[in-house]
Formats: sequence, structure tokens, C-alpha cells
Amino acid sequence: MNDPESEVERRRTAGRRRDDVPLASAAFAEAFVALTDGIILTDPDGRIVSANPAAFRILGEDALVGQVFEELLLVTGATKVQDTEGHLVRRAWFPREERMGVLEIVTTALPASRALHTVRDVTSQAELLRLKEEFLMEVAHELRTPIAALVASVDLVVEDAMTMPREQLTVLAGTLRRSGLRLEHLVENLLNAGSIEAGTFQVRAAPASLRHSLSEALAFVQPMLESKGQELATDLPPDADRVMADERRTTQVFANLISNASKYAPEGTKVTIRAQTADGFVRVTVADEGPGIPLDEQNRLFQRFFRSRTVREQAGGLGLGLSICRAIVHAQGGNIAIESGPGHGTSVHFTVPKARQLAEEAGSS
Repeated sequence: MNDPESEVERRRTAGRRRDDVPLASAAFAEAFVALTDGIILTDPDGRIVSANPAAFRILGEDALVGQVFEELLLVTGATKVQDTEGHLVRRAWFPREERMGVLEIVTTALPASRALHTVRDVTSQAELLRLKEEFLMEVAHELRTPIAALVASVDLVVEDAMTMPREQLTVLAGTLRRSGLRLEHLVENLLNAGSIEAGTFQVRAAPASLRHSLSEALAFVQPMLESKGQELATDLPPDADRVMADERRTTQVFANLISNASKYAPEGTKVTIRAQTADGFVRVTVADEGPGIPLDEQNRLFQRFFRSRTVREQAGGLGLGLSICRAIVHAQGGNIAIESGPGHGTSVHFTVPKARQLAEEAGSS
């Protein structure tokens, strides 16, 4: 029979079994060196006796052995997050490009008053958490505006519908429709973002008309353009109309790109939409006369929740539109790219397969 006391002790020792094979010292040393987290061992006086290469890189130190761990610059300014069951968790902030980086330091007590310190760069996780918190606030803000317009318009209709002149009723109906379309657009983007993250996002490509998708999108974005006195110029040649695409999804692409162009460009400017055919595809460009996007931000524009710092304060938005556009365009077999520069506006180019080209290929196969 098993000794009850030894059985209890075995269970208290996490990850250990009676038939465990001790890790060879050579293998342990290799793992110690290869870890991407910083690992630091200190003696009873708190001085560093051993550190792996990642610790030097993360802490930005050229020499660690012999130093007092708690006197290191980043560790000195760390803030306690949790202190339970022999594990002290702290966070330290440090300058990193244009935002603050975050280190997580976990200190574990060892026998003989020694300590093991794990140092991890959690900047990306902290940034994602910050973006999600901002996103939730933006969702509430974006939903509040059309909902407030809907409630106000409905109240007027309820109170004065019988006596209100037909012209006023027409204006109110237009306001209700625009608010409803805006809510539909916001909810659609939220649902699409969720399905993209879950891996269930789909498009159903079929012969479709770019002109029809654009006209459907204008029902949503035209009031926005008019409110800012912006002109919409289109150049869609007849040979660039028929494509192989999900017409409803392509309408979303147009709506997202045109609303971005209108939102981030000054009043009285022009938004241009043009298309041309090349190599079996239609290449569509949506261009604005806005402030442009810094080069160092352009590779992040298709990330969820991201919005350029040049427009973040002057216009709302959820930071979902471009990521959804990319998912739709890629699922339809096309590509999407951004051309921009400070003071030179922004152009978004996306491609859609031509329907005739695909039909010819199908007939010849």
C-alpha cells in the first residue's frame, strides 16, 4: 500500500510524479539559454548570481551578475500587482518607440533565502487590452449618436404625427432611415469582426455589378458627404462593372472606405472613386484629400481597433473597417493596399476578379 503521507506530499508538488525522470543538467542549461523570458537567480543578499541571455536583452543591461536585482532601474520603478503564495508580481513601464512598453516581473521565493525572478515583455498584451478598452468606449459612443437621433425623431412623430406637415414628416423619415442605416452598418461591422476572429467569416462570390454595390453603399454614406460639403467623383468604365464577388460584401467595402475617406478628410474636399481593368481583375481606388497617414503607421492600418494618431482625436470610429475590408477582398480572391503620405491624402486600392474572365476560364477547362 502507498504511504498516505507521501501520497499527499506528491500531490502538493505540482508537476511531479513518482516516475519522473530528472532533467539532465545539459538539457536544463540549453532550456535556460533558449527561453525567451528573462530568468534571473539571486542569492540571499539579493545579488544576481545567474541570468539567461533573454534577461540581458529585456532589461537592456550589459552586465547583470553581481548587481542587486532590486536596484536595477526598471525593477526599482515597478508597481506591485499581486503578492500571493510566495509569488510577487510587479509591472514596470519603459519608453518604447511612441508608446510605453510594459514588463512583468514575477519573483518566486526559493529555499535558503534565494529568489527566482522571471522577466517578461508584455507590451503587446497590454496594448491589446488598452485597445479593447478603447474599443468598448468607442462602440458605446458610436451607438449613442444614431440611437439618440432615432429616439428624438420617434418622439416627434409620436407627439405631432397627426398635425405635422408632410414636408416635416418626410424630413423625419429621412432622419430615421439614416440613423437606422448607420446602426445597421455598425452592427454589421461588429458581427463581421467577430466572425473573422472566430474563423467563420464567409463570402459567396457570384457574377455581380460594381455599380450596384456602389449605389447601395451611397445610400449610407451620401448624408455623411453632404453634411461636410464633400464632392463625390466616380469613374467606373463599363468594362469594369461586371465582377465575380459577393455583392453585399462588396457594398460593405465601398461603405467602409468611403465613410473613412469622408470622416478623415476636411470639409469641402473631394472623394474620388475610380476603377480600371488589368490582368483579369478590376482595380478600384477610393481616394481622399485628407491629412494622409504617417509611413510608420501604414503597416498597422489593417489591424483591428487601430486608428492613426493623426485623426484619432478629430473623428470617431471603431478601427474595424479596414480589417473587415481586407477579409472581404482576400476572400474574393483580390488584394488591398494603401498609398498615403502626410499632406498628400490617402488612396485605398482593392482588386476584384472580373466575372467574364472567370467565366471564360470555366468554359475552357
